[in-house]
Amino acid sequence: MNMININFGLLFIRLGLGVCLLMHGIFKLTHGIDGVKSMLVARGIPDLVAYGAYVGEVLAPAMIIIGVFCRIGALLVIANVLMIIYVLHTPLSALTGVGGFELEIVYLYLSAAICLVICGGGEFVLIRD
Repeated sequence: MNMININFGLLFIRLGLGVCLLMHGIFKLTHGIDGVKSMLVARGIPDLVAYGAYVGEVLAPAMIIIGVFCRIGALLVIANVLMIIYVLHTPLSALTGVGGFELEIVYLYLSAAICLVICGGGEFVLIRD
């Protein structure tokens, strides 16, 4: 396979993951994280941990999109996604009424982030890790 194809593929994984997560982060920046705090407290986790949502949904996606230490950004996303899975406490194989996984978008974020940890951000990055 041509390396340019691989690098474009990694670029689109970065952009897809980064933009989708960043939209969640922008919402939290404009509307606050009170909802996240209440979900954490309900699970016995200090509400201070909610500020990690800014790391996982603003800082990490920005790192991934612009290509600055993509692997580190992807690791931050993985930590954020694992926290989401824990806090939601939905059975991992629960299905929606139309047959998809309830957590399917979370699984897509997780698998894209794992790809970036394994492969890195490709050639189209500012700072390679």
